Amino acid sequence: MKLFKTIAVMVVLSSCAKKEVRDVPPTFNDPNWTRIEIADGKEAHAVYGDIDGTLMVSTLTEIYQTTDKGKTWLKTKVNHQPIYGFMSVKDTVFALQANSLKNKANELLATFSQYFTLDKGFTWKRCSQYNVSEERSQEFATIALDNQVKIKLKENLEPVNGNPNHHYILKRDIEIFEKGFSKILAVPFDNQITNLHVDQSGRLYVSATRSIHDKKTGKSVGAEKNEPAVIYISKKNVRELIDQK
Repeated sequence: MKLFKTIAVMVVLSSCAKKEVRDVPPTFNDPNWTRIEIADGKEAHAVYGDIDGTLMVSTLTEIYQTTDKGKTWLKTKVNHQPIYGFMSVKDTVFALQANSLKNKANELLATFSQYFTLDKGFTWKRCSQYNVSEERSQEFATIALDNQVKIKLKENLEPVNGNPNHHYILKRDIEIFEKGFSKILAVPFDNQITNLHVDQSGRLYVSATRSIHDKKTGKSVGAEKNEPAVIYISKKNVRELIDQK
């Protein structure tokens, strides 16, 4: 009887240990991409700046800033919601708080800004206090490299029980539009993607959540245990990634 109990306990502990291992993501090591995290951020959203200087990132409820390539993060603002875009106008950066509106081409927009910064996110000022318009908008998660190349976040949906008004949100893709053609950019990670950014050196920043998706179905199969906000950064100019076969 004691032997039976011992075996049963070992089976339970073994199953728990296996589940624990599955919950912890493997060390990310890729020749073309770097991964940085904001601990307990849960989701990364809008990104502004560059990793070699000052990088500003919106998480699920805050805005953070790093000046040491992601080794440490300074929380500069609490929003209680994501920021869906940082809009730069000369020396001013506006934090866009909504993404529910669409333009005439049916493209989703990041809109409406209550706050702006003049120092890359170190401090924030309220627009209404300085008589600055809150009406701002830009295409959501869209990058125009030039007149011929555009990078966009592609939403993948699956109807729930065939109902066209209710959908599962599958893993989003990075879609490249060039000279009238489009293709999906291959990436070496399976996190859910939330936003895109390109810095002055042409490196692509991919904001992501802790949610992990199946490569074949695109459906969520789990989540990273430690709840980080995740940003993947291309080591090369994004044009080199686009041209890879």
